[in-house]
Amino acid sequence: MQPEPAQEAAIPKKLAILVVYHLRDGTDMRLLQLHLDRIERHTADTYKVFAATNRASIDAREVLDARSDVIICDIPSTELRGSREHAYYLDALVQFALADGASHFITLDVDSFPIDDRWIGVLEATADPGSGLAAILRSENGDVDLPHPSCTFATRGFFERFNVSFSPDSDFVPEFRRFLRATRQAGDTGIRLAYVLWSAGLKWGQLHRSNAIDVHYLMAGIYDDVVFHLGAGGRDALFRRDRQTSLPHRLSEPIERFPARRAFAIRIKKRLLRMIRSRAERTLIETNNVIAELSRDWLLSDPDGLLAYLRGNAPTQDSEWIAKLRSISDVAHR
Repeated sequence: MQPEPAQEAAIPKKLAILVVYHLRDGTDMRLLQLHLDRIERHTADTYKVFAATNRASIDAREVLDARSDVIICDIPSTELRGSREHAYYLDALVQFALADGASHFITLDVDSFPIDDRWIGVLEATADPGSGLAAILRSENGDVDLPHPSCTFATRGFFERFNVSFSPDSDFVPEFRRFLRATRQAGDTGIRLAYVLWSAGLKWGQLHRSNAIDVHYLMAGIYDDVVFHLGAGGRDALFRRDRQTSLPHRLSEPIERFPARRAFAIRIKKRLLRMIRSRAERTLIETNNVIAELSRDWLLSDPDGLLAYLRGNAPTQDSEWIAKLRSISDVAHR
């Protein structure tokens, strides 16, 4: 009897985890440590964290620099802000990871991290075989075709096949405008990943919110039970769905759509929108701030307790955090 041919050894994955660290001090440092610890705890494959630290504090850079699993990348700073800044650094990190020979790429935010040992397997299984891409879809915020950078997974082949950017900006071609009209997707970091796949007739795998219990419709989200994203943002956070569900915002949409071209008309338009929307926006921001502070404090004080609560595994006796949540239930469960 002939011996069985030797099985070809599987090529080990070489994961690149790409993170833009916008960190100050205080509670941000505790969040950074939690984020790094959970990546290490739940990742069995070989990985490196490729870090952009241009706007991280000195303390945060020291923590990152001390870790053997983190590579701080030397990237020229940019004057861009918001989603454009985030995309600029992610694009640069992709190039560092490609040059390092990474086989798989995962973007995370500093307030997102794995919560289950299965996370890499779930991302691989969710990725569309035609594109090699999977990501969180925050449909709870009105997204319909946006791979969110709080957790986007891609194979090396995706980046080698497509010349793509995380930038939210249009490339000013008619096809991009057709994509926006067809999907009705609002611009944000990652939209052009979806655009190149739409143009090629390909799909991407989606991770959906799986919370059994919510403290907020968007913040403190668990996705496919393997990735957590706090998503609290900074102070004065106003989310897309807040605007979409606000009555003053809906009623004033005709004013917003009015094509003012002269400087005087533009000033009048902005003034009217402020008059109509300012009170509603203040209320929404105050509500979001209260819930963000509670969620963040709970996460940093008792991360396993918060995750258990969100998964529907609350303790039989009320914890202090559940009591606090109930005390603001009028704003938390709108």
